[in-house]
Amino acid sequence: MRILYFDCAAGAAGDMLLTSMLDLDPLGEKDLGAQLKKMPLEGYRLSFQEVQKKGLQALQMTVDIQAPQPLRHYPEIEAIIKSASFSRFVEEHSLAVFQALARAEARVHGVPEDRVHFHEVGAVDSILDIVGCMLVLERLDVEDVRASALPLGKGWAKTAHGVLPLPAPATVEIIKNHGIPCYGTQVQGETVTPSGAAILAVICSQFAPLPPLRLLSIGYGAGHMDFEYPNVLRAFQGVLCPGTAAATEPETAEVLLTEPARLLEANIDDLNPEWFEHILDCLLEAGALDVWLTPIQMKKNRPAIKLAVLARPEDSHRLGQIMLRETTTLGYRQSPAEKIMLPREERLVDTPWGKVRVKLAGKGPDFWNVKPEYRDCLEIARKYKVPLKNVYQAIWQNLGD
Repeated sequence: MRILYFDCAAGAAGDMLLTSMLDLDPLGEKDLGAQLKKMPLEGYRLSFQEVQKKGLQALQMTVDIQAPQPLRHYPEIEAIIKSASFSRFVEEHSLAVFQALARAEARVHGVPEDRVHFHEVGAVDSILDIVGCMLVLERLDVEDVRASALPLGKGWAKTAHGVLPLPAPATVEIIKNHGIPCYGTQVQGETVTPSGAAILAVICSQFAPLPPLRLLSIGYGAGHMDFEYPNVLRAFQGVLCPGTAAATEPETAEVLLTEPARLLEANIDDLNPEWFEHILDCLLEAGALDVWLTPIQMKKNRPAIKLAVLARPEDSHRLGQIMLRETTTLGYRQSPAEKIMLPREERLVDTPWGKVRVKLAGKGPDFWNVKPEYRDCLEIARKYKVPLKNVYQAIWQNLGD
């Protein structure tokens, strides 16, 4: 598995994440500028330059604002990004970052998410940082993204909201919402920005020490602040090596696949049960990875149903809106989750009545799980008037052929 790992020893900001990835693929600078110009943004000039940070050479991005910029809310930013006709990956991941920012700002300032005033993060440079990160990440075409824990500075910062404590309230709200590990430092200054935290929250499957890697390339992204140490973020691109178990048991060790997710839950005690079928259909059609209902008992001994939705990070806000719109709940809980999966493949297996699609999970020849496609089996059983169990038995008999 080819992965990208962010070493955030000095912190993380949107421009540092972008330039660390771009440093892995310098030929992408010109293409990036052309892609970003698809958005209807004016009054800026974008440039890249190599700089020295305490003896380390790194790529730095500068956005020169040449004209006044309007105050933007989430709907305006959404319209800007959607108008550019980016790929689905870039559009959805960029909007997911702004949704994470809107949620944090709304909580901090006590306003609805769609009325959050994006000051610093609604400016041209932040939009370029966030969308640029997704454009470069898509170009790198890695299978997984991970990062280290985040170091937090201290002190005070002047913002459009006034003087605020560091780490910024929106930054720590994002870190809390997405379960990102962090630790305090003695640094006087902002080491992790809200946009940096939100980008990592959306694209990273886990935050942990650097795993065993066969390194292919290293990118260096420079921040604009100067500290006693190099203010540089490093991006490691490499191939994940098997762990100790895999090294000692090559025939039996299983490489598991991971995928970041979000778990949305709501306890509901006053909904017409007939409506649940419609609600589940709406959520699944909107991209939910899974939806399920669990009978529970709430306060005052009320019987109720817990509605749970497993979602991709970039889909969580949209699916949460469906829960609020289609059910009687007044809110929902959201927590970070991770799907851990066996590697899988799909195979066509012959039966006396035709071919059936079968999902195989795990390592052959003795797969851990074998799951025939139920609809294929049911169609055969009905068409040829044979017991459904006979179709399944035929699949097992012919699986090794």
